[in-house]
Amino acid sequence: MNLEEASEAVESVSQVYAAKFGIDRTDVWFLLKLQEELGELTQAFVNLKGMGKDRGQSDADKRTAFADECADVVAHVLLLARNEGVNLEAAIEEKWLRWADPSTVMSAP
Repeated sequence: MNLEEASEAVESVSQVYAAKFGIDRTDVWFLLKLQEELGELTQAFVNLKGMGKDRGQSDADKRTAFADECADVVAHVLLLARNEGVNLEAAIEEKWLRWADPSTVMSAP
C-alpha cells in the first residue's frame, strides 16, 4: 500500500468514525486530534520503556499498545495532510529521499 492508498483508506474510516460519534472534522480538529494521538504515543513509549507506573501490562501488551499508537499518529498525519492538500509522497521525496543518493549530501548548501 502506498501513501495515497493509505490516505484514502484512513479517510474513509475517519469519516465513518466522525459520523458515528457526531464529530465535526474541522481544520483545527485534524491538528488537535494528531496532538492527542501524539500524547498517547508518548504515554505508550513511557510504559514500553518502564518509565511509567506499573499498569500490570505484559511486555507484549506494551509493545502492542506502542505499535497501535504509532499507527494512530501516522493515520492522523495522513488525515491532516490530506485535509490541507499536501501530497505526502512528493513532500517526503523532496524533503527526505533526495538525501538517499550520497552524491546529493555532498552538494547540499
